[in-house]
Amino acid sequence: MDFKHIVKRLKSAELWMHVFGYCAFVVVLIMAFLWGLNLYTHHGEHIEVPDLKQVSFSQATKMLGDLDLKALVVDSDYVKTLPPGTVLEQTPKPGAQVKSGRTIYLTLNAASSPTRALPDLADNSSVRQAQVKLRAMGFKLGPIEPIDGEKDWVYAIKYNGNKVFAGDRVPSDATLVLVVGTGLYGEEGDSIQYSIDDVGDYSDVLNEEGLNLE
Repeated sequence: MDFKHIVKRLKSAELWMHVFGYCAFVVVLIMAFLWGLNLYTHHGEHIEVPDLKQVSFSQATKMLGDLDLKALVVDSDYVKTLPPGTVLEQTPKPGAQVKSGRTIYLTLNAASSPTRALPDLADNSSVRQAQVKLRAMGFKLGPIEPIDGEKDWVYAIKYNGNKVFAGDRVPSDATLVLVVGTGLYGEEGDSIQYSIDDVGDYSDVLNEEGLNLE
């Protein structure tokens, strides 16, 4: 094909009709894609996340549904002063701008305090070690209950007046009482007795220390 034929072909109306047809098709295709993408992503649409804290789960679900948002419970915690099912935390936070259909993740208040398994401390730990470990686990400690035995040795743990043992599950906000040895021994232990003849002039000192003389 020589140069004249090429020029003639380029001047052909049929050729240019095909070119314009293809171009128009590509433009329409691009516009349709952008329109669909805009519709899918809700371009320019923003919804402000409401404050759901201390709201019941049913009320929170309704509030989100009215805004075309979804609720999903992902965790629970326990606050004694709030009713069960109350929203404690939310993600995204109140005031955040989101698209419609977005899921809001909620942490609800449990119906009762979660429980924890007691560690092996009874007859296996000093009072200081037991106090540190139990407090680190979130337990509260009541006044120590003294008992005849090795000084500062934990002989038992009580909850609501009853003994509890390693592995028992008790509420994480429970108040525990440690039964601790005083360093004195009763009839069943090795008693230490003193007489006036043994102590001589040191009787006053021993009395000040709380030792009984016989």
